[in-house]
Order: sequence, then structure tokens, then C-alpha cells
Amino acid sequence: MAIYKNISSKVIIGKIMRDLKPNNMSNWVDDAIEWIGEALEHIGASPQLETKNCVLTLKDYKTLLPDGFYYQNQVSVNKFATEGMQTELAAIKAKQKELQDNLADIGNLDKYNMATLRDINTRLVVLVNMYFKDPDHLQPLKYGTGTFYKSEDCTDCGPYMPDQSWYIIENGYLKTSFPTGDVCLSYTAFPLDEECYPMVPDDVSYREAMFWYVFKQMLLGGFTKPNLAMDYNFADEKWKFYCTQARNAANYPDIDRYESFMNQWTKLIPNINHNSSNFEKLGKRENLYRGN
Repeated sequence: MAIYKNISSKVIIGKIMRDLKPNNMSNWVDDAIEWIGEALEHIGASPQLETKNCVLTLKDYKTLLPDGFYYQNQVSVNKFATEGMQTELAAIKAKQKELQDNLADIGNLDKYNMATLRDINTRLVVLVNMYFKDPDHLQPLKYGTGTFYKSEDCTDCGPYMPDQSWYIIENGYLKTSFPTGDVCLSYTAFPLDEECYPMVPDDVSYREAMFWYVFKQMLLGGFTKPNLAMDYNFADEKWKFYCTQARNAANYPDIDRYESFMNQWTKLIPNINHNSSNFEKLGKRENLYRGN
């Protein structure tokens, strides 16, 4: 069945403590956080991710991908973004980075700077929402297929043509055919709790899958328990079983998603232009008007 809620990985760690009582291993909790993240990547179901939007500012044809970026959905530019919006966004991001760098250097900020950082984060959210407010204002960029393109390394390469703007993603950067400006990015990321621990879908198959993956990794590291006769191979088989079961549970659609899927496939006239409309009407039913 479809999964709608998440639980913190701390719940999984609590289950391991309760069931295994691993007193003869040190620092296993920190390791378990990493293992839970690995297990989620192995399962790889799309519903376990969350969709995020952000506005990235280009410099020299490229910009760093956001923290937590896992899979990109679409890249667009706002055709009606004003120069004032772009200038304000750049100023807010610069001030935000300055305060965050100070926080990282000294470990804390005074009350004034903390209040300023909260105000900046709020203004940033409002400004970013203005970019995404009207989907009709977003013009999707196509993925680049050329071999020679302009960049900070080769400014004399292929000419920039505004009607053929494109982007590529490589080596942690989003690169475009134009040197400066703002791009709107829709992407997915693993959800995190308030302490930046990975969130796990609230489903019994996921809980069991996480347990057996962590348990088999503990066995690999030398964990032994006198009253347990289970070896690594047994734990690995259990993990494989619940990994598949968790993936199926996450991908199983509910009624509305079934309806959307049906509408996408039961059409006489294929629409090959959904990308240009940000896939807004992908699940809309086709109506045929035969006239009188």
C-alpha cells in the first residue's frame, strides 16, 4: 500500500537496542545512521524522497548543486523575473552565507545575528516562492547535447543562442549555456529530521529492512551475541527479502495515483510537449468532442 508518513531513524536505532542489546560494540549508533542511509539508497523507491524547489544563481556559466541534492526533476528559468528580484536574491544569499560562515567558525551567534539570520531565511523563502508562483512563467531548459560549449575554461567555444538555452549537470555543478542569471531547480532529496538524521518511511517492511541491514553490517564488523545462532548469510537473506518488500510497498499507488496513471496511458492523441508545461497536465484525462 502507499506510504505517506516518515519516522526518524532514531526509531530504528531504538528497535535495534531493544531487540539486540548490543553492549559489546562501541560507537555502533553513529555507524547505524550511515547504514540506514545506505539501506534507503539500496531500496531506491521514489516515494521515500521529498520534492524540493530552489533558485540557483549562476556565475561563469555554472552553479553548485544544493545540499542534499539526489535526483533532478526539471530545470527552468523564470521569463518574468525582474532585475530587482535578481539583485535582492543575490544580496540575501550573500548575507545568509556570511552569517552561516560565522556560525561555523565561532560555533554560535549573538542574539542579534541569530534574529538577522532568521529574518534573512524568511525573506529568502518568500522571494524564492515568487519565482515559482506562476508555472506559466517558467520556461524549461533542455538538456545540453553539444560537444563544445562556452564556459569559464573556453569562452570562445560555441555561441550563446537565447532561443536554445540548455543545461547539463556534472561533477556537482549545474552548467548552462548562459553565463549569469537565476535558474529554478526542482529536485528530490532524502528527508531529514530536526537533527539531520535520515527519515524512514513509516511502514513495517521498511522498519524490518533497516533492522536487518544494520544487523548484517554489525555482524560483518564482528558483533557476536551468545544466544543468537544467526550468521551473516541469514541476515543478508532477510535483508534482501524485506528490501524488495519495502520497495514494492512504497511504489504501490493509491486510488488517485491509479487514476492519474490511467489518464496518462488511455489517450488517442499523444502529447509530446508535457515538458514545456512543467508536466502540469500529465495526468489530465483526454476528452474528445465529436460535435453534432
